[in-house]
Amino acid sequence: GLFSWLYAMEDFNHTRDINSSDISQKIIFLYIDSDSCEFCRTLDEMLNLPKPAELLEKYFIIKRELLNDDLELPKGLPLPYGTPTVYFLNNKEEAIIEPMRGEKTEEELLYFLNEAIRENQKTIIKKEKKPKNIWQKLFDK
Repeated sequence: GLFSWLYAMEDFNHTRDINSSDISQKIIFLYIDSDSCEFCRTLDEMLNLPKPAELLEKYFIIKRELLNDDLELPKGLPLPYGTPTVYFLNNKEEAIIEPMRGEKTEEELLYFLNEAIRENQKTIIKKEKKPKNIWQKLFDK
């Protein structure tokens, strides 16, 4: 009835709010850069395009590291073959999807961002262990 519908709406809004505001649910966008990297500058420009910028602001925390002898990656990450390499990590610094390596188009960048968001949300939903309601099923696609 109406009560369960209201509850479902409330529940869906709650899920959405977590994603946009809670830092611990954000994805770490670990960007391995180097001074002589032309593709990195191209990637920098792409990160500022409207679509990627919106996703990054809402779902990601960007951390930039220079590729040098002092580079310390979180445990278990494969070494970058070169730059740019971007790792998508959860709040425990574990990789949630494969790293993004080398030059990418905006379309490819968006694909990686959306994949990371999707994978991250799966783990968030698992953590909450809530049964899926009809609204989540509708919005999951």
